[in-house]
Amino acid sequence: MNRKREENVDLQRLELRRKLGIEPLLRQREVVSVGNLPLHTEYYHHDAEAPLLLFLPGIGTYAELYAELLSGLCEQGFNVVGVDLRGHGYSGGPRGLYTVDQVVADCRDVIDHYRQTVRGPVYIYGYSIGALLAVAAAEQDPRIEAVVCGTLLVPDVAPDMMHQLGWSWIWGSALLMPGMPLPMKSFIDYDRLLAGHPAGEEINADPRIVFDYPLKTLSSLFTHSLGVLREQYGFRGLIVHGDRDEVLPLSYSTRVQEALAHPFRLQPVAGEGHMLPWDNPAELVRVISDWLQPGAVTKA
Repeated sequence: MNRKREENVDLQRLELRRKLGIEPLLRQREVVSVGNLPLHTEYYHHDAEAPLLLFLPGIGTYAELYAELLSGLCEQGFNVVGVDLRGHGYSGGPRGLYTVDQVVADCRDVIDHYRQTVRGPVYIYGYSIGALLAVAAAEQDPRIEAVVCGTLLVPDVAPDMMHQLGWSWIWGSALLMPGMPLPMKSFIDYDRLLAGHPAGEEINADPRIVFDYPLKTLSSLFTHSLGVLREQYGFRGLIVHGDRDEVLPLSYSTRVQEALAHPFRLQPVAGEGHMLPWDNPAELVRVISDWLQPGAVTKA
């Protein structure tokens, strides 16, 4: 029975990869385990002198699903490391369970590992909830010279009163029931976000995606106060935001930019929604590489 279930999962994974069009791209990656947990990382190597760019995926997801984006960034001159957060994708740990401080420590370990062979500057790119985590990591690791945010949720700047009330409920409930799972589908319309995507059905059925989060994880995220609200750091910052974002409107990023003490450039992307890394990875690669590394050339 278990063997049959494993066969079904394998077939589903093959179909997901086929519909995402990433099968040939995955052959470019090197899968590397970091630490004792272990953390699963996917490495797209350019050369030893090129910048090291860490990628933190959006909520529930994991690095493999972004192979087109990661491979494209590698072609533009970056050593790209996709990181499966602890409890996500192929990484170890209880499903969906982490704190912001744990992710910051994990990012430090990943940088330590890859800095043994890569000598270029260190950058970090976080998509969606990964953006909050990327900024938190950069605040505590001076080796990170630039941060790219695919939208940036700042808990101190709630999008509206409903979000603020919801986060307060999560915080209070987590004190009593930290391990209680909260179904993300109850307030995120995944069907709408993936409408029209050729792999939408397979993504929504992927057993490696976290759809139910422990309250402890969500409480850590939604109560974390970023230092960039109060002080400036040594890294450059960019917020990339589609002007048709279905999760957070572009006006929210404008409010965030105005509230931060640390300067971030806001780069709207015309005609794009929240799922930009899957909907238009080529445009996202162009925006990020132009800002991080002006004049970057494709590896011959």
